[in-house]
Amino acid sequence: MLLRVICLLMAGLWPFVATAQDLESLRNQAEQDSAALVRLRQAAASQNAKAAFYLGTLYSPLITRRENTVVKGWPETLRWYRRAARLGCARADFDLGLAYEKGLGVAKDPQRAAMYFSRMAAIARMETALPSSASAAAGAAHGYP
Repeated sequence: MLLRVICLLMAGLWPFVATAQDLESLRNQAEQDSAALVRLRQAAASQNAKAAFYLGTLYSPLITRRENTVVKGWPETLRWYRRAARLGCARADFDLGLAYEKGLGVAKDPQRAAMYFSRMAAIARMETALPSSASAAAGAAHGYP
């Protein structure tokens, strides 16, 4: 009985579990397959930060591969990068920082670029942080003060 309940729960949650590798694969499929593009858009629209980021890369004029399902352009690229950044995707913050630093689809704005780079660094610190006691133990084990 318990096994059946667990299986039902897993089956119900499975559509909500998507790893970055799965999303990157879906992004690559979306280059040629409009059904994959629809699935990627659905994931991005359902507040999946990584899906929004990968959708932005699909529209990016700087990333040219075999895309025939979308028209490349900065407005759509930046729209999806902004959504991904709002949802906490550090890679989107980095790409937005580059856009404002270089003037890619937006006017150059060093202050805004710095803000996005700072957000990216803060997210990266949070994602890689260990609890303070574990961090101290790990540092001591490697000879760090």
